[in-house]
Amino acid sequence: MIKINKKLISRIIAVGVVVLFLWYFIANIKDFSLLLTINPVFVILLMLVNVLAITANGIFMKLSISLFGKKIDFNESVRISLISSAGNFFAPAGSGLGFRAVYLKKRHGLSYSDYLSTLYCNYVMVFFVYSTLGLISILGLLGHASVSIVILAVFFTVLLTMSMAAFFIRVNVKKQHSAYNSKWARRLLEILVSVSKGWSLILADKKVSMQLLGLIVFNASIMTLGSYFIMNSIGLALSPASLLLFSMLGALSIFINITPGNLGVKEAVYIAFSSIIGLSTSQILSAALVDRIALFFVLFLLWITYGKNLYLSMSKE
Repeated sequence: MIKINKKLISRIIAVGVVVLFLWYFIANIKDFSLLLTINPVFVILLMLVNVLAITANGIFMKLSISLFGKKIDFNESVRISLISSAGNFFAPAGSGLGFRAVYLKKRHGLSYSDYLSTLYCNYVMVFFVYSTLGLISILGLLGHASVSIVILAVFFTVLLTMSMAAFFIRVNVKKQHSAYNSKWARRLLEILVSVSKGWSLILADKKVSMQLLGLIVFNASIMTLGSYFIMNSIGLALSPASLLLFSMLGALSIFINITPGNLGVKEAVYIAFSSIIGLSTSQILSAALVDRIALFFVLFLLWITYGKNLYLSMSKE
């Protein structure tokens, strides 16, 4: 039986995306002339937005694991968020999440099932907030009557419905547990029950739950602000509804975890709905280039000044 190397496939896809982009860039170089007029002020502002996003993610993690009796200080939470973000950006898909799970297990004794509960919490709240904002953006773009906008409306509606249902879904398999003879099936059920219990624990603390939801809303807001800075850095302008849709599509595309840094996936999503957003392919790719370069420098600068020591100390354990 042939064993599939997912990391290798991820890297091959990433290289393929880069080659395809270079080919398109060279073939249509005149369409990328707006990159010659980049406004550095907006790029710096975009970098600051990325710093805020990394910080907010760290605070989210700090609050969520506190419900399981695990305490970390603000600095450590931001460092973990930074290294997780760097892992997702540079390494094969899912590396950042894996590092964070291992780190919290080794350093603070947070079980993997409890970690999955915090991850589940993050995903449910993100899907709830982002799908709601996505539908709001659709309402502002109803003048663009097309099949694409119907697809987006259905997608956001389904996502919102599923995320709302997830707030109430609980896994209880005590009566069914003995019916599963497979060791792997029993283990999976045990994990699902543990995650469900952890999710209930998070929701039971209304104050922390609202703080976590507030952080998701904050992140959505600064991502939209970041999109505004991206567009202005290359002299483009979008309507508020288009800007919001652009931001939510980019944020949700992260969950299609195929390549390092979601390379190519986010751009493909933008291009698929470019007629609704109001951007050409070259404009989308130019915006994506500014976005990725800004994030690269943020991660690089923060890494050498803030996150390297934490990673090295963990590697020695």
